[in-house]
Amino acid sequence: MNSDQLAALIVFAVTGSFTPGPNNTIATVTGANHGLRATVPHIFGVPFGFSTMLVAGGLGAAALILAHPVLATGIRWIGIGYLLYIAWTVSRAVTIGERPLARPLTFWQSAAFQYANPKAWMLAAATAGTYMAADGAAIRISVICLVFSIACAASLVVWASAGAALKDWLQHGSRLRVFNLAMGALLAATAAWMAFE
Repeated sequence: MNSDQLAALIVFAVTGSFTPGPNNTIATVTGANHGLRATVPHIFGVPFGFSTMLVAGGLGAAALILAHPVLATGIRWIGIGYLLYIAWTVSRAVTIGERPLARPLTFWQSAAFQYANPKAWMLAAATAGTYMAADGAAIRISVICLVFSIACAASLVVWASAGAALKDWLQHGSRLRVFNLAMGALLAATAAWMAFE
């Protein structure tokens, strides 16, 4: 991978990681409701899970999914359904003291969630098609996984920190209820967008 390709990959990974999506919303909600420390398993689990998707994509799984529309559609609808479930879980915590995601996601739950995350599938498929089709596949896949892991972890730290910074402020009046409803609505809107995309 030459320096131009690496620079383009870094821009793509940072953009894909920092833009709003299910992982960032979960990090923000967890930080706001449980504090920054509670997001640490999510911060490490997401890059791990996504890296396994990238490796699978590099080995041809992305091409297999794209070549079989029924499989791609099934994965998409499972992901949309799971996003709606999380949106409902987050938005139903409507009173002070109730917490969405009563237990923050574990490392393994966050890693496994990537396989139900439509945004992760779109990024993995785009990455496989754009950056993995070349010689030196093992080194190339390793570099891609490293770049995405760093970008993803940095993004999750920023989003979780933003949520944690709001934690004390959200404890007054109905602020936490409104925040949780807004985050649930954002996840539901993401699911709806993916359903009609």
